[in-house]
Amino acid sequence: ISGAYARGHRGEAMKTAEDSLRISAAIALPMGVGLAVMSRPIMNLLYPNSNAAGPGLLSIMGIASFFVCLVLMENAVLQASGKEKLTMITLISGGVIKIVVNWFLVAQRGINIYGAPIGTLVSYFIMAAMDFVFMCVTLKETPRMLRVFAGPVGASLLMGASAWAVYGLAGRCLGTGSYFAMAACAGLAILAAVIVYVVSVIAMRVITKEDMSLIPGGEKVAKILHMR
Repeated sequence: ISGAYARGHRGEAMKTAEDSLRISAAIALPMGVGLAVMSRPIMNLLYPNSNAAGPGLLSIMGIASFFVCLVLMENAVLQASGKEKLTMITLISGGVIKIVVNWFLVAQRGINIYGAPIGTLVSYFIMAAMDFVFMCVTLKETPRMLRVFAGPVGASLLMGASAWAVYGLAGRCLGTGSYFAMAACAGLAILAAVIVYVVSVIAMRVITKEDMSLIPGGEKVAKILHMR
């Protein structure tokens, strides 16, 4: 991005930025969806005696984690374009928003501790939107959002649905009363999610052979998976 920007090739810089955002979304979205869908078994396995608020808090943080990753990638694009000061504006703004949202929501009896992850979600969502605007102004082009997010969103939704369905079915067959039964159900759901996501990513060409060539050993993996 820095080289293309220095040469005045804004189109090349934007294509690289789009590819970076797409790959980032392909990694971050399934993590966020997975945490949101599997929040209850994850919390019960890690903290068997945790309070009832745990799964709900993790679900919100799972969604927020996507925007955290998106902000990190957008910041990297802005820094590579020589606009590192804009990332500081975004960071300060997000910090202020986080404090304000926490201040008002945590004090509400009906919301209470849920206000903390909601504040994180709201602040990073706004930071992602600000960085997006800064990126468009800097590169003088607008990323093709459908190209960036359509594939990752579609594959992640299929993955989330499969994890939810497999966990529910396994729970009916094996039960979730004991720790080991719950672990087995969660393991089966995660395995199904991984398989569905990998197949979906390849079928939808979310990540291509060209993308894999940028990763050490990625070309070998692309051959094994028959990626195009």
